[in-house]
Amino acid sequence: MYKLYDLSHVIDPKNAPRKFRVETIGADTVNHNVVRLEGQWYIMSDITMVSHIGTHIEMPYHLFPDGADLATIDINTLCGPAVLLSLKDVPAGEPITVPRLEEAIARAGGIKPGDVVVCNLGYSDKYGTDEYSKSPYFTPEAIKLLVDSGMKLMAVDAGGVEVPRSEEHVNHIQLLEKNICLIENIAHLDDLPTDHFYLTAFPIPVAGVESFPVRVVAYVEE
Repeated sequence: MYKLYDLSHVIDPKNAPRKFRVETIGADTVNHNVVRLEGQWYIMSDITMVSHIGTHIEMPYHLFPDGADLATIDINTLCGPAVLLSLKDVPAGEPITVPRLEEAIARAGGIKPGDVVVCNLGYSDKYGTDEYSKSPYFTPEAIKLLVDSGMKLMAVDAGGVEVPRSEEHVNHIQLLEKNICLIENIAHLDDLPTDHFYLTAFPIPVAGVESFPVRVVAYVEE
């Protein structure tokens, strides 16, 4: 038996940090033959949004024109055994260096090829506040260590993995050029009772789209 843990933030259209607009329409706007029984509402929604919002996953197509998008990514890379690295001891705004990362990896028992690596910076509860942008950040050398470990998917409870004030996307490049997708704004990591679990993160398959909100679920064996 498994207990499921939802590791995603809720997107509230009334208080979304980026464009996310919902218009409620009657289903008869789309289907003119609609019949509503007593007590039925029968609505649909028109949604206008930025793809990088809430807990979302980024595909190689985000940076590379010939990279996999939501429709062509190998779904086997979006699930698997996961290892949780605790980096909550790294102060706000400080770099996550190779030695700090190696310590976290050792505490978690190592990373195996094919693992999903989930990094807990302790910032999930700060999501939506000014403090969230002050999270620790990964040095390019630390990201290279993770890539070289053989991980197939990375997740972090922060708005990104880049060096602050850098617009060259050096860390994203290292991940996405290896077909390692990145989940940003993962949530509720402190709820997990173990450092090892099974994780799924399946977005809808939309051709020509580089990112989308995703429901991330951890399966913990009981």
